[in-house]
Amino acid sequence: MKQAILTFVGVVLLVLFFLLPKNQSWFNGRIVGYWNDFNFQRHDLDPEVRKIERWGNSYLFSKQIAEYLSKQGARSNALILLPPTSYFKERGVDYHVPEPAVFYYYTGVKSTWINSKQSATANWMVAAAQGQLKIIPVKDKQMMNDSLAVFNKYPVRL
Repeated sequence: MKQAILTFVGVVLLVLFFLLPKNQSWFNGRIVGYWNDFNFQRHDLDPEVRKIERWGNSYLFSKQIAEYLSKQGARSNALILLPPTSYFKERGVDYHVPEPAVFYYYTGVKSTWINSKQSATANWMVAAAQGQLKIIPVKDKQMMNDSLAVFNKYPVRL
């Protein structure tokens, strides 16, 4: 009998605990959120799908750049110059440019930003035109200087 009373009191206290507004929002935000994520992910166990879901266009576009370089046979020795995110947004591309370490984590390809000392030594660059990414090999110093002059008009931010 004591066990039944203690169980009943325990259940009532738990219900009252989760009826408090702060606890209810925590439960709905954390516990229910994790449960919904679990339900989504258990049906799609592919790691690539999960990465795209988590990191979005930043990951997706970075992988597309790396795949293009692989097709060109330049992936292993490429150093890619990445313009700032504001450059892409102005040209209709929703690409939040990851910092070089994150880009390398996503793709295994080295990259640099325009404000880096390495930017002048890049042998590939990414540009945007009409809502599309363009991966361009750097042919000469003049091409790099002209591109840096254009890219430097945009602020570099995380």
